[in-house]
Amino acid sequence: MPDTIDTVFSPEGALARVLPGFEARAGQVQMAQLVERGFLEGMHTIVEAGTGVGKSFAYLVPALRSGKKIVISTGTIALQEQLFEKDIPLVVRALAASGDTAVSGNARDVRVTLVKGRNHYLCKQKLERLRSDRLIAPSRTMERMWEWGSQTASGDRAELPFLPSSDEWEQIDADADDCVGEFCEHFRECFFFKKRDEAKYADIIVVNHALFFLDLVMGGGLLPAYDLVVLDEAHQCERWATAALTARLSRATVGRMLRKLHRTYELPKSFDVEFEEGIRGLESTLARIPGDKYPLRANEDVSQPLERLRSSLFELENWLYANWHGALRKKPENDAEAERRRDLSLRAILAHQAAIDRAQMPSDEAIAWVERAESDGRFEVNSAPYDVSEFLDQTLFSRTPSVVLTSATIANAASTRNQGVFDFLKRSLGVHDAQEFIAPSPFDYHQQARFFVAPSQVNPKAVDFARKAGPLIEECLDRSRGRAFVLFTSYARLREIYASVRERIAFPMRMQGELSRTRLLEWFRTTPHAVLFATGSFWEGIDVAGDRLSCVIIDRLPFPSPADPLVAARMEAFEARGIDGFDAYMVPSAIVRLKQGFGRLIRSTTDRGVVALLDGRAASTHYGATILSALPPAKRITHLDELVEFFDFDGERSG
Repeated sequence: MPDTIDTVFSPEGALARVLPGFEARAGQVQMAQLVERGFLEGMHTIVEAGTGVGKSFAYLVPALRSGKKIVISTGTIALQEQLFEKDIPLVVRALAASGDTAVSGNARDVRVTLVKGRNHYLCKQKLERLRSDRLIAPSRTMERMWEWGSQTASGDRAELPFLPSSDEWEQIDADADDCVGEFCEHFRECFFFKKRDEAKYADIIVVNHALFFLDLVMGGGLLPAYDLVVLDEAHQCERWATAALTARLSRATVGRMLRKLHRTYELPKSFDVEFEEGIRGLESTLARIPGDKYPLRANEDVSQPLERLRSSLFELENWLYANWHGALRKKPENDAEAERRRDLSLRAILAHQAAIDRAQMPSDEAIAWVERAESDGRFEVNSAPYDVSEFLDQTLFSRTPSVVLTSATIANAASTRNQGVFDFLKRSLGVHDAQEFIAPSPFDYHQQARFFVAPSQVNPKAVDFARKAGPLIEECLDRSRGRAFVLFTSYARLREIYASVRERIAFPMRMQGELSRTRLLEWFRTTPHAVLFATGSFWEGIDVAGDRLSCVIIDRLPFPSPADPLVAARMEAFEARGIDGFDAYMVPSAIVRLKQGFGRLIRSTTDRGVVALLDGRAASTHYGATILSALPPAKRITHLDELVEFFDFDGERSG
């Protein structure tokens, strides 16, 4: 008879025997019991488990004991790799050593695989053709990729000791629009298809949210059939599901389509000229409306450039139908391969036509918008449903017996409330019935953390906000001796305040954009008393161990921007149903984001630090009180000089 969950997590249990010093937390055991119950009885499970609870073990133990085929999806590469390389092997070893019947005594019998999107893998055929067309690599980077390609056993881009440019990697990646499948001479040794076959026979499949939700949108095919699902970092699920359902039209997408066509066919250069003129006209029209993001309907002049691009796409489609065989650069061994290449090319063309259709005539449940891309700063047209709940209900929650949703930040209220603490998540994702639990934190926030809220007269909407916020930032940094993230909800506010305080702060400072994200974090971790000014992208997935980070300053309540077309559409949908959109959407969103700020700060029982919120509305409004009540129970302070004694206690470690 297998051990109970209590026994597995006990001081003499399976985990303690393979992990010296292991000590289960009460919340971890309760979460594991709930997850296992959900697996056995076919119930969905929602658990908020903050930093330190040990949620990975809490769902991995039941998953491995279930004997079912399970997909574990995460939001970040770091967590994927931690699960695959560290946590899963350890739990497998522990359960195998304990004689658990669901896990063989030989740990290798448990099959685990990490699956990435196919563009993460090298295509042997594309590499071979590129090398035959060019005797000498066009760049030193490509030369190094050629050398790696002839030696790699996995074809995984992550093996490269450098990050290739997207343009160069695209020339040799295993993208679906270039793949002829079984007609390829390298099909049997294809890195991607070998990984896909590996997943067919795996017990545990680790993926990221991008791949998981794209598989749902495509109706399967990227992942094999599975029994159960664990969605870690579940607060990101709505965003990734929306991204998977988004149709996009841009210079980047059109350019990628044309490059793929050129690799396959002797495509007339006139198409490059025609599409360049069409895209330039679209970008010029889109730029007439101020702002980096706005609803497409706000631009009355966009129809003409969209129709011009549609006409060009029709011409390209007709050319392909007429020349799909005769214009091939490399003659195939059979017509079936030629037909496959034609169909792949048509799919790319039709996808762009569909993107225009969706942009011009969005459904009642969708929104079309214009956005300036972060990668190249150019405008693009997007369309997507603003509500993914029905889609996820139909494709995931109604079809899968048990789905686990877990994160450190998914409850929209304090655990002291008896009901409704996960209403925001359930409504957003289409979850109707689930067992729910907020795991108690092992941290003593009242002792370890301080929470300062600026006085009511400090209002981010006021014209004098920067003048009032600057001295508060300076005093916080003086008390914490640097060691801080100063986080902003907009680049404009970041630049404004950084410029106003930089000459008065005595600690090493950097601003987001001065270095790459990776190098900024490396600088912060290795520089004593460092201060990093950054935006919301630094709120998640950042782990700074020890006392290098002891202060997190947040400029304002992190409400989603009401100017964001998706946010506006969601708010309007609530209002149409007679629900206050601000309370139903804005407030829960701010709670989740603020919890991420706390999560950056307290990551162990020895961490100490302060969170400073420079938004006086938090202390003077009803919605502010609602938000603050849902945050970790750090000791509230009203004056920053109260930090003197707090950080003196910490002084020896920060010196």
